Amino acid sequence: KDNLNFNWKLIKAPMFVIDYVIVHELAHFIEANHTPEFWNIVEVQVPKYLKAKQWLKKNGGLLEQEF
Repeated sequence: KDNLNFNWKLIKAPMFVIDYVIVHELAHFIEANHTPEFWNIVEVQVPKYLKAKQWLKKNGGLLEQEF
């Protein structure tokens, strides 16, 4: 329950996206839901988290492709 596992394909994402995903998941230990407080926690650690969210929305499918 209190551990995090990440898909190995995340390594293909840019570092700022990896940082965002890790912080996003860690923030759930403090705030379970995607409340305004949750997003404040994320933003303190990853000020450009919206850029990472946009990258994932646009390019997330690329992570599923084979090398």
